[in-house]
Amino acid sequence: MDEVSESEINEIKSFESEETSEEDDVLDNESYDILNESSSCDEEEEENDAMQVDEERLNKKVIEGLRLLHLKSVYNFTEAAYNDIIKLFANENLSLYKVKKILEEFTGLVPTFYDMCENSCICYTDTYENYQSCPLCESSRYDSNNKSKKVMPYLSIKERLKIQYNNEARAKELLYRSECINDDENNDFKDIFDGNIYKELLERNLFNDKRDVAFTVSCDGYQIFKQRTDDCWAFLIINNNLDPLIRVKKENLLIPFLIPGPKQPKDINTFLRPFINEMKELEGKYFYIMYIIDKHI
Repeated sequence: MDEVSESEINEIKSFESEETSEEDDVLDNESYDILNESSSCDEEEEENDAMQVDEERLNKKVIEGLRLLHLKSVYNFTEAAYNDIIKLFANENLSLYKVKKILEEFTGLVPTFYDMCENSCICYTDTYENYQSCPLCESSRYDSNNKSKKVMPYLSIKERLKIQYNNEARAKELLYRSECINDDENNDFKDIFDGNIYKELLERNLFNDKRDVAFTVSCDGYQIFKQRTDDCWAFLIINNNLDPLIRVKKENLLIPFLIPGPKQPKDINTFLRPFINEMKELEGKYFYIMYIIDKHI
């Protein structure tokens, strides 16, 4: 055999090295693809797990619990009665507390609590936000454990409007105001929108958008028990964008907050502050709110 020259040997080694490098590249690419597939599979599994969790949370028994919660609001039976009924029909370890928590997670509606005077004088908002005691009765804001003695729960109107407008059927019902036709010839007062206040607001270029919302609001005290040991003040909102036939039904009324007793609030504006701030925010986003309080139209 002929002797192989040193240069030929080097060429062979170089060729083998290139082949090895190409194989390594292929393997690296394959490994990368496998890792990507694995990562993608993990993400899909996580999404599936999340979907399964949602399905578990909204399984048949939980839905039954939510339906029973609706009946509780309609017929006003007690928490103990609710828990006893759910035990009869559901094998799941459900309770009123758990069903409410699930409902909060899915709707995003969670009340904000504002400190208030234990004698219902003021709510610690606005200029009183940093006060440690009530300026009217001088009672302390906090107890010995540094916890608020009394709070006022507030449930956002803005968040509830979002939920309603995200529902196609409900969004169509909320177009009533824009579709309401005023019959000027007969001068009939069929609805709030036939009144002078609303017409004056139209002249001021308000309510131009069909999605603008018109509210009627009122606040009044009511007696909870016959013994009159405790009273409450309810802040009630009627959504006039709904047809008059349905707007005053219980399920369509909005109550953003209740002022607990036992005494009548002395500075009502401090309790209204969260609501007013929210209305200003909505107005800034081209929502125009019509307030009609104790006025004849």
